[in-house]
Amino acid sequence: MNLTNIQHIADDIKTITIQGATNIAKEACKIMEQELRSQTFSNIEEMKNFVEAATEMLIAARETEPLLRNGMKYAKSKLQQGASQAEIADAFAEYLGRVVREEEVRPTIAAELINDGENIVTHCHSGSVVKVLTTARGQGKKIHVYNTETRPLYQGRKTSADLLKAGVPDTMITDDAAPFFVDNEYDNHIHVHKVFLGSDCIRPNGNTMNKVGSFAIGLSAWHSGVPLYIVGSLLKVDPTNTIGIEARSGKELWADAPADLDILNYAFDLVPAKCITGIITEFGVIRPENLLSEIKKRYPWMLE
Repeated sequence: MNLTNIQHIADDIKTITIQGATNIAKEACKIMEQELRSQTFSNIEEMKNFVEAATEMLIAARETEPLLRNGMKYAKSKLQQGASQAEIADAFAEYLGRVVREEEVRPTIAAELINDGENIVTHCHSGSVVKVLTTARGQGKKIHVYNTETRPLYQGRKTSADLLKAGVPDTMITDDAAPFFVDNEYDNHIHVHKVFLGSDCIRPNGNTMNKVGSFAIGLSAWHSGVPLYIVGSLLKVDPTNTIGIEARSGKELWADAPADLDILNYAFDLVPAKCITGIITEFGVIRPENLLSEIKKRYPWMLE
């Protein structure tokens, strides 16, 4: 049983070399399929032990990612049903294919919500959101995007680079300015039409975990009646409601901070369900209160 390649992917997830919920799930499924197709085990028990150890290692690398966790759960459910090594590899490939198909379908669904001439706000870097915005631009819609810098790791710079490369006009704003910028009720020279946010984890009640700072943006949008959409997936729902808020190293904020200074560096916060107009999934735009009924219909294994 060799976990070396699994450990490499887990390390890349931990260090954000691989970032974004969708990319993390894709890379985890790819390496699991690859290893199950290439490794030889002496017996079925050794293979089961490998799957258990490898999936636990990948989940532990980013415990806040249900898209990753649900993929591991789906394949392990096949293992519990007595599936062969090849069949479990197929299960990882099937889940990967489902995630890829979502990426292809979701941008078109979401882009239909965007009108020509609109100003759009987003936060952090979400590959899914970027695809929505570039799809809208590709449809000939003249939109302008305002995105945050996203401290302390400045993921907003990647968002700006991706949008500009695709020909989408973009303006970067500071994180602290974003809630005021979104609220159209005050004397603001820019009228914001919609907010599009990514999602790392969606709770069963619709509260959505995203990069820290999303909570304030959500409240601002709700306060001023600006539609806020989550570019998500039913597979990003955590049915167990057990995934907590990740706190990262304080060194990201201040590498040489005084030794007696405590730093609390939340990586995520929650957008309240009441602030969310709709969650954009491969099955269309779903209201937060309808999430569980949709999961029961589409992916009942998630609730087992």
